[in-house]
Amino acid sequence: MQISHLSAECVPFAKTGGLGDVVGALPKFLAARGHDLSVFLPFHLEAANWFRKRDTWPETAVEPYDVWVYGHKYTVGLLKSLLPGSLVPTYFVAQDELFHRGSIYAGNENGEDDGLWRFTFFVRAAVEGMKRLGMRPDVIHSHDWHPALAPMLGAWQSWREPWWDTVASVLTVHNIAYQGVYPLSEFPILGLPDGVAHGGNVEFGGALNLLKGALVAADMINAVSPTYARELMTRDGGFGLDGILRSRGERVTGILNGIDTAVWNPSTDTLIAANYDAADLTGRDACRAELCRVAGFEAGDPGFILGAVGRLTSQKGFDLLLSTVPELTRRGIRIVMLGSGEPALEESMRRLESQTKGRFRAFVGYDESGAHKIEAGVDAFVMPSRFEPCGLSQMYSLAYGTPPIVRRTGGLADSVNGFDGGNLDTATGFVFEDASAHALAASVLFAQRVFFHKELWGRIVSNGMAQDFSWSRSAERYETLYRKAREVRGLPW
Repeated sequence: MQISHLSAECVPFAKTGGLGDVVGALPKFLAARGHDLSVFLPFHLEAANWFRKRDTWPETAVEPYDVWVYGHKYTVGLLKSLLPGSLVPTYFVAQDELFHRGSIYAGNENGEDDGLWRFTFFVRAAVEGMKRLGMRPDVIHSHDWHPALAPMLGAWQSWREPWWDTVASVLTVHNIAYQGVYPLSEFPILGLPDGVAHGGNVEFGGALNLLKGALVAADMINAVSPTYARELMTRDGGFGLDGILRSRGERVTGILNGIDTAVWNPSTDTLIAANYDAADLTGRDACRAELCRVAGFEAGDPGFILGAVGRLTSQKGFDLLLSTVPELTRRGIRIVMLGSGEPALEESMRRLESQTKGRFRAFVGYDESGAHKIEAGVDAFVMPSRFEPCGLSQMYSLAYGTPPIVRRTGGLADSVNGFDGGNLDTATGFVFEDASAHALAASVLFAQRVFFHKELWGRIVSNGMAQDFSWSRSAERYETLYRKAREVRGLPW
């Protein structure tokens, strides 16, 4: 099949979270299975800088062309490169006024959120680019709300544009908390038929909701884990759109994300102090010693070291973790954290580091090398998320022999089997239920006790490293999803 991915992010060119990781990996594994893949994303300033740092530049894919959005003409440059480590073409929609900004989701020069305008342009420019390249994909796979217009065009514009007649649509929901909500008065920017504005298509709560429109229009909807797909259909997990998702019935499914084992593999990782694998873990000692050196911990202390990496938001539950630091460090646990996000949480990290020297180390910001060093060097990795659509760090931890401690939600529930004292044959980490500091601390302290029973701990490590969370497994399930999308649209595959 010919499959085109539309996304605001794609590793390594532009990323703020797991969305970029998925779009940077899944197409490569689908291509390896014999499909014809392409990726379309905006040419963000971050992407331009990625090329500049490597003293290279993407090639021109087609001659510049014009795209109209609500009476405004933009000239588009369509550039082309390859996803690193593959032959998958990546097409960049270049328009400096809209995309050369300090961050991917930055507002315009007046600080206003013009995302509706920017991503409407992106989708229309990408589709026009496909036409000029002679492409008509079997499936257009849109990720989150940013390219939500694509499935809407396929559902509600096809009678005006026969090009869409044989194109099926798939929408992946990476995080339903972000929906692309704008004043309903701005609906004309989308350029859709007037009747779409009402009748339960894009209007929600008196506003224009792009994600809702895509959920109504898409041939198939996918969440990034089976548990998250079920949570989306609940009042607590659907962020207001649970009724829409329930109404789509069997059109909604869940596929657990994978990890790129070419990047996250302790036997080949060039960012860690020593390589190791499940058959020979001796390299972990060097990784632990290196982490202690970087974090300012006493390397000779055999005590339990806990790690955490991620965006500092309430969703991720890092406020719960930070509130437990005084008690956990008093119990002999050392903690290293890497992340950036909410200013109050960043400040809390800095304050705790100054108050707990040698026991708690805060790295505020994001550093890919540091993330790898933490995964390989700590004894356990914690993810106390209030909700977690999929999560990738827990899978990295399992691959690196670092048992994860997670809350039972979303993809964390699907990927970690908690040790309960009687399931040593299958346990891969530790799981707690309540989104509370007490439940988190209790789970960490239980893991600390198990850690000093080396035979038990070794068995949990071994079980985790035996798990297969590679994209190869998930890619096969996406093939089935694409076939289903074409089937429900009445198209052959």
